[in-house]
Amino acid sequence: MYAVHTSTSKEVERLFPIDPRLKTRDNIKIAAAEMDKEDRISYLPRNVIDHIFELLPVEDVARTSILSTKWRYIWAMLPNLVLDDLFCNKLASRSQYVFGQTIDKILLQHIGDIVKFDLDMSRVQQSPCPDIDRWILYATRNGVKKLKLNMPKCSTYKLPSYIFNCPTLTKLKLFNCATKLPKSFLGFQSLTTLLLGKVTFVSTTEVCVINAPLLVNLTLMDCNGTQYFNIVSAGLKSLCFRDSHGNVDLSCFMICKKLTYLYLEVGNYSTPAERLTLEKFLLSLTTLESYWDLFLILLCAPKLLSAGAVPKGLPFTLNCLWHLHLGVNFNHIGQTYYALELIKSSPNLSKLEIWVSDSCDSAEAVLKYIDAPTYLDQPLNKLKDVTVHYFTGSKTELFFIKLLLARTPSLVRMSIDPCGSLEEWKIAIELMRFPRASPKAELFYLTNVD
Repeated sequence: MYAVHTSTSKEVERLFPIDPRLKTRDNIKIAAAEMDKEDRISYLPRNVIDHIFELLPVEDVARTSILSTKWRYIWAMLPNLVLDDLFCNKLASRSQYVFGQTIDKILLQHIGDIVKFDLDMSRVQQSPCPDIDRWILYATRNGVKKLKLNMPKCSTYKLPSYIFNCPTLTKLKLFNCATKLPKSFLGFQSLTTLLLGKVTFVSTTEVCVINAPLLVNLTLMDCNGTQYFNIVSAGLKSLCFRDSHGNVDLSCFMICKKLTYLYLEVGNYSTPAERLTLEKFLLSLTTLESYWDLFLILLCAPKLLSAGAVPKGLPFTLNCLWHLHLGVNFNHIGQTYYALELIKSSPNLSKLEIWVSDSCDSAEAVLKYIDAPTYLDQPLNKLKDVTVHYFTGSKTELFFIKLLLARTPSLVRMSIDPCGSLEEWKIAIELMRFPRASPKAELFYLTNVD
């Protein structure tokens, strides 16, 4: 008899008990071989299998049904159905009939609730609208929580009304479609995230106010008719708003007192009323409940604000602002003024990023304004990190950087990201000569290395 004292042998004996009289080396080897044949993948936790399936194409997931009787219906119980653009385009390239029938079969064979339903038809040339309505109806009736619909560009698809009556929705993402909010719509009671990209809101005679008490993240990108979309959420923390249609209506967001992230990019052809709305919205930020942690990105907003007469000073102080992104044309006096006033009105600002535009205006007026003694009369005591993107090397930009270096005693890092090929060595040497208020300040000139 041989005594085997290894961890492997103990595991084998535990799984395959052997009569002590037969406990020979050969028998243990046979038992170990039997253990190696065990189907370990099938005994993985269900959430692990579901996650693996999410990483596979839909066709491969469906093929697992032929592995064994145990695997026959696992794919059909998958809670997350992701029909991506590659899958949809591949089916649609065969025929619209094959595309519609395949998705119908997937949904018909599905067992249990649908937690997540993604349908990306952005590359499909012709969209079968009646079929889409049916698929969305199926998802909303089966407890869907996360719904994403991406239609082709210039799509005329109109969302069915029952998508707004789904009480289980927590995340909703819609792209390239149109909608008219039903009169009976009371709001999204469970929604926490809403992303709308290039969605057209059909005009209505009555103003519809949407209540979303749990909404935390809201993104509106290049949507048309946003004046007909008034959503109220006192707990909103993240707001991304990009408008290219001249429909700037931010009045419904002025009650949001918990914002920590704000991205605002507006068109270049807004009306005086819209400029006034934007100014009032910025003024409302002074009453935020979250201090020291507001992340603010304003692109084109200084241009919109400066379209009118340039006033003296801003009527608010943003004590809660710590990170600011600004898109500015330093050759335009109005934009330069508003950019500086926003910086001066943020005493707790710690990080600043400037995105220089390539447009041009009266540079002489800007140089005269920057050179004035009152241009930056108070030091920026909290500013530690400054980055200038698309730096062109103009005099106004150099004057602005020189001023920041001289008035930021706590500055740690300033990065210059040039645009295109400049006389980099000459500009870098000139930047190095600028006096610095902070002994710890380092200047980084990010040259392009081929």
